[in-house]
Amino acid sequence: MRWLGVLLVAACLVLSLVGCATTSVPPQTRSLVVEAAPSTALEAGVAMLTARGFVIRRADADLGDVEAVLASRPTLAVRYRLEATEQGTRITLSGQRGGQPVPPYVFDALLIDVQERLGELP
Repeated sequence: MRWLGVLLVAACLVLSLVGCATTSVPPQTRSLVVEAAPSTALEAGVAMLTARGFVIRRADADLGDVEAVLASRPTLAVRYRLEATEQGTRITLSGQRGGQPVPPYVFDALLIDVQERLGELP
């Protein structure tokens, strides 16, 4: 009978810990297609991020992928991805702040900055 009580307490403890686990939420993205070549869009993106105080953690020109962080509280981590399309180069931004996905509208100013650097503002 005593083992049943211990088992019941242990089961409750495990279930309470499982309830605290968070599920991974996919990042929200904001995209824009520009006329520039992927290499030019990559340079403009890296220049924009560094000008805004981001530290480039990883940049892969072949994959068209950049990861950068801004030392704010909480830390803002941004991913700048490029994809060649028939219409031009698709730039996609996503990120996390304090482990939570950043709302897509946060990236609007960054994309406008990239468009300006590319000379492609409407």
